[in-house]
Amino acid sequence: MEYKYYTTDIFTDKPFHGAQVPVFPQAEGLSDEQMQNIANELNTANTVFVSRHRDDSTKYQLRSFTPVKEASPATHTCFAAAHVMVSSGACVLPDRYLALGFNDDIEIYVSNENGQPGVMQQSIKTHAAVDRFTPPIEELAGILGLTPADIGFDHFEPLILSCGSPYLVVPIKSFRAIQAARFDFQAWSRSSAPSSLAQEVLLFSNNTDPTVADFHIRLFGPDIASHEDPPVGATIPAFANYLCTHKSIQMGTHIFSVERGHMGSRQSILNVEMDNKRSKDLTVRVGGRAVLVSESVMQLA
Repeated sequence: MEYKYYTTDIFTDKPFHGAQVPVFPQAEGLSDEQMQNIANELNTANTVFVSRHRDDSTKYQLRSFTPVKEASPATHTCFAAAHVMVSSGACVLPDRYLALGFNDDIEIYVSNENGQPGVMQQSIKTHAAVDRFTPPIEELAGILGLTPADIGFDHFEPLILSCGSPYLVVPIKSFRAIQAARFDFQAWSRSSAPSSLAQEVLLFSNNTDPTVADFHIRLFGPDIASHEDPPVGATIPAFANYLCTHKSIQMGTHIFSVERGHMGSRQSILNVEMDNKRSKDLTVRVGGRAVLVSESVMQLA
């Protein structure tokens, strides 16, 4: 059988930037094994498969696979699916916007810009768990190939934040340092980090180059290849909650932007709104654009 799929770049308005995500918009009939084999064959961070929802004809079932396993849907994979569904004509885009439902609890809003999909947004209600037990600064510096002086700024300190998936969030003083960081697996293994709940490290700095966003972030971990700069959409709820732990972040709605990569390396720009109520419950809205890059057909026996 033939299955058509599309490649879209997420959180960018330029081809060959952002996070590259292949999407199969009509994946009915594919088995779990076939989906995993396809994801392994395409070898991108995530491959997305969309089919009609089993109980609701107005919604869709979305499944996301890495090259080695199935992953929970994240903002970048949901945006990819929504953009492809509209761009391919699988969904009709109304005059103002389209609300696309995935699985049982995900809704993506797609704006209409001159008949084409424009800005997308997802609203996420989060409940954060905070753990202040983190490896010492010296251990973190060794894990990241940095010096202790590179870690921390403006009274931000390392914390473990979880909104379902835990991340060790580490503030980095400069754009130079965050770009120079390299994950050292041996230093990680020798440290206290493996015994913590978080197995992925989210670095952030309030310096970007050039200054196109408020924060620059990178994701590291023992299961992330050293040459990768993976998508960060899934980390945004934890990062927003992390910011709200800082005493200088006042109550109210805050709007900021986040950069992943840079102008010379698949730059992503994520627009974020958060409603800080000084509570463990936080509503986060993530927005961005996407570009359709290619259309292909896969032949399956």
